Amino acid sequence: MKRTYDKYISWKGFQEYFPKEYRINEENKPKETYWEWNDYSVHLDRYIPKVDNKKFKIILIHGGGGNGRLLSPMGVALCARGYELIAPDLPGFGLTKIRKANSYYTWIDLLNNLINMELKSSNKDVILCGVSLGGMLAYQVACINNNVKALIVTSLADTREKRVQLQLSKSKIIGTYSASILKKLGTTADNIKIPIKITTKMWAMANDKSFVKKLLKDRVGSGSWVYIKFFRTLLEASPEIEPEDFSQCPLLFIQPEKDYIIPWHISKPFYDKLACKKEVVILENCGHIPLEEPGINQLKEATIKFIEHLEKKEYV
Repeated sequence: MKRTYDKYISWKGFQEYFPKEYRINEENKPKETYWEWNDYSVHLDRYIPKVDNKKFKIILIHGGGGNGRLLSPMGVALCARGYELIAPDLPGFGLTKIRKANSYYTWIDLLNNLINMELKSSNKDVILCGVSLGGMLAYQVACINNNVKALIVTSLADTREKRVQLQLSKSKIIGTYSASILKKLGTTADNIKIPIKITTKMWAMANDKSFVKKLLKDRVGSGSWVYIKFFRTLLEASPEIEPEDFSQCPLLFIQPEKDYIIPWHISKPFYDKLACKKEVVILENCGHIPLEEPGINQLKEATIKFIEHLEKKEYV
């Protein structure tokens, strides 16, 4: 029997922190489905609007310590404006069932295949919306899949760089030595699992301490245990196209003003190199996971404005 969020209710404890119009209720809750892909049974939250006449479909991409359901505020708000959205639980998080140790490359391949599958069942163009590590992930998928028509991201953390590794890590020791240690270990430790909260600054996932406290207890989110294979490959992954050569599609960068995990100065060097059409919006008063007003409203409005420009082909 496949698990559903109706029975796995930890996500409900986060809803009170979102403004009311961003919360899941009986009328707007996503449809839960599973997609059998390779060694994984992938859980998908599908937000289907009552009037489905938009040109674009949006895939919401979480990062480390999250899951698809944690991105429900975006799903609820944009679905109410008529957009169809899909939020997968990437292997290692959420309700997706794993039959084999996954790598970071698994995430890239999964999203690439999900896009292609969705295009077979719909004539809608695809936009990728990546939050946290999901931002760079969205970029890497766009490098290999020409069907991605636009990117919306909250970070572009190039984990190959030591300064980024230091910023993301829970301690200076982990940031300094983890990449070299994992490289020396090679594949020998790939099947070992460790709690993600011992590796990175999970205390800064949001700026509300009570929200973070609940998040760290969530066994399908920040309380998850993740394969060392995932961390090893995350720190070595290079995009197929370096930013200075990337002109595949436009990009909207949405930076939470008070993000203490991936602040603007971490993403800016990569963003500045991008050859595509791009713009930045700062979310006032928001932390790494945008909960606060007015920033969460700025997130919604900037996203809708960006997509409307795409619909009018103003980025061509």
